[in-house]
Amino acid sequence: MSKKAAEGKGKRALQVGAVLLGLAAAAAVFFLLRPPCLVLESTGFYCGACGFTRMVEELLQGHWAGAFRQNPYMFFVLPLTCLWLLGEAVRYVAGKPPLWKRRWAAVLWGCVLGAGLVFTVLRNLPGFTFLQPV
Repeated sequence: MSKKAAEGKGKRALQVGAVLLGLAAAAAVFFLLRPPCLVLESTGFYCGACGFTRMVEELLQGHWAGAFRQNPYMFFVLPLTCLWLLGEAVRYVAGKPPLWKRRWAAVLWGCVLGAGLVFTVLRNLPGFTFLQPV
């Protein structure tokens, strides 16, 4: 590997590290302040992310069933998103093109978002109260 390529790889690794540090700081502030859901407060309806903070708290305590109960949709989407972003970061540092520009990735994330919309609607219907956060 040439010196210039190594410097480029190191620079990209620092950029990824800075982004990860920023995300960790934002998450820490979010969990310390525990802001209420603006959608729930303004409309009275649960959004697709309602219960997410409590879900993460349950996961951090090792309570998998409790985490699933808080938000079943995000229980599966959170690890998928984290793995995707980790893979994209590794590809970026290696100098490879991102996967999100490929058609199948757009279809995949379109399906994930579509499932989130269906989940959001269902959790607000009377027969699906089991999808609401505890």
